[in-house]
Amino acid sequence: MRKILRLCKKIVLNTSILLFLNGLLLGFSIYFKLESNYEDDLFTSLVEDVIDTANPSKNIDSFFISSMRLTHKLEVNRQNIFRDNKPKGLKVDFFRPAVVDLMTGDGDCGSYAVVLARLLKSAGYEVRIAQMQVNGVDAVHMVVEAKKISGWIVLDPTFNQYFKKPDGNLASFKDVQQNWDYYKKQTHNDYIQNYKYEGVRYTNWSKIPYLGNRIKSIIKIFIGEEETNEIALRSYLLRKYNFFYLITVTLYAISCVLLIISVFRKKS
Repeated sequence: MRKILRLCKKIVLNTSILLFLNGLLLGFSIYFKLESNYEDDLFTSLVEDVIDTANPSKNIDSFFISSMRLTHKLEVNRQNIFRDNKPKGLKVDFFRPAVVDLMTGDGDCGSYAVVLARLLKSAGYEVRIAQMQVNGVDAVHMVVEAKKISGWIVLDPTFNQYFKKPDGNLASFKDVQQNWDYYKKQTHNDYIQNYKYEGVRYTNWSKIPYLGNRIKSIIKIFIGEEETNEIALRSYLLRKYNFFYLITVTLYAISCVLLIISVFRKKS
């Protein structure tokens, strides 16, 4: 064990390795930052288009509805093109930023949900992607929830579907779940009636190998089961390029410190 630790120490404080690592991390940091800025600009442009169309100063619900309609309009055409000709590569299969879903729509309802959630997040709203349960099976369909001052609302960009409560305000997932017989009358002709909001999951904790369910159990101790079940990890990863940028720039800073230590050790 000691030999392994000594070897790791030699590697970590090796000047040549650290110089190479610094250059690599700096290059990745710049790449991720440029891609992040590009994606931010794209979605900012979409937000501005929605604002011009919806005039949210008069009715904030019009902003959410117009955002959903724009998402549906953009994605439905791209989905038809890329459904059977899905692009491949590191960017699509590993990083999978929101811009890929925006440009291809090849992730079906997942792409629709990511694009709408990313658009609303760019506008400054708290969002979460809800994985709908259908006939007892989790994550069959995905919708988006956004938070207004009055609470959460639900939007389904795949079907260009929203729901209104009797008072005229947009409904939440729970509203629809508790009174499907009332809300199903508002669905479009092409809506799949099996998608009746019978249950929801926001995070698939078991998807995180070994640690997921343990992390969930620990969080549950501090904030309770209901709040833990409502944690939506996807919402924190909507700006993936920015997430990778923060990781690489942090590692770069650590690498710089180690390089300085290595240089001073050689001099002494």
